[in-house]
Amino acid sequence: MRFAFMTELYAPSVGGQEVFFQELGEALVRRGHTVDTYCIAHVDGLPEVEVVNGVTVHREANSGRYKAPRLKVLRRRWSDIVKYSARIRRVAARGEHDFYLLNEWPLMHVLALPGKVRPRTAVHWCEIREDPVLRTVQARFPKLVGSNFAVGDVVAEAITRQSGRACGVLPSGIEAKRYRVAPGDERSGALYVGRLAGHKNLPLLIDAFGLAAERGFVGDLVIAGDGPLRRDVEAVARQSPVASRVHVLGPVDEAQKIELLSTSSVLGMPSRREGFPRVIAEAMASGLPVVTADFSENGGKDVVKQYGAGLVCGTVPAEFAEAMLGAQAGWDGYSRAGLAGAADLDWSHIAETLEKHAERTIDRGVTTP
Repeated sequence: MRFAFMTELYAPSVGGQEVFFQELGEALVRRGHTVDTYCIAHVDGLPEVEVVNGVTVHREANSGRYKAPRLKVLRRRWSDIVKYSARIRRVAARGEHDFYLLNEWPLMHVLALPGKVRPRTAVHWCEIREDPVLRTVQARFPKLVGSNFAVGDVVAEAITRQSGRACGVLPSGIEAKRYRVAPGDERSGALYVGRLAGHKNLPLLIDAFGLAAERGFVGDLVIAGDGPLRRDVEAVARQSPVASRVHVLGPVDEAQKIELLSTSSVLGMPSRREGFPRVIAEAMASGLPVVTADFSENGGKDVVKQYGAGLVCGTVPAEFAEAMLGAQAGWDGYSRAGLAGAADLDWSHIAETLEKHAERTIDRGVTTP
């Protein structure tokens, strides 16, 4: 089959949506399919068309300010979204693909789809927003396409409830064989891996670690990643009462990340807003328990609850610290639960789910997962 992925951003841009579409596309290529990805070039100088690990990437050129518009409240430069959506309409109108998978972002491209391809189109919902305008989108857009998928069960339930349309699940996967599992007595410390952005809420983790350290938490806190608030995170770390035990590494490569996941004893995820954080799946495959906070828009808490791979706690430092100590104390049970759940999150299984759904849609006209 020939798949078309239509997503706002793609590698080398860094983020959860980029990883999802990149690795799912590569998994489908390994299964013998053709995948074309259509995205917005997030910076100048990227090739308009290139083949990356078997996936043909088509980038729509932009103003050079797509992710940094002059009006920061907009978050994206909407003139670029209009141009991208027009291209999506032209590509889909040619009818050269068997099945279309659209990221929910940047939204406008869903409206641009020609009617003739909508029965063979699915939207992938990576997160749920509580904003009234976006709740309206979540209620209406699922009805514009043949089928819908979500990054996790809770997001799928919300889309189903708000729109009245069935929604399947395509989680953000992993290649489980990449990761190393070390026993608990070879591990120590807390780990964060991800972007250093405002909604990631790193001050909560740093403050909680300070409290946990005073109560005997074993090991240091390592923060790996980069982002617009790196200097702010470093400043908060320097002000910690246990500053000598807080290490902000900056960006790490894949090998370093795998090593950190296999040597830490707790993964801290303090985010206010997440869909299905890939790093939680990576932690599960590494046997690493997860602690995350009970924010309403944090989909990570639902993943942890579903698989029993750690603890979900309150949203203040004292409660997060208590959970970190609890995860370290109950390490064996949480580690085993995570490892058991990781088998369901291998890309081979996820790609097969989409493949079978696309086959049913094309061959028998089935339009719900």
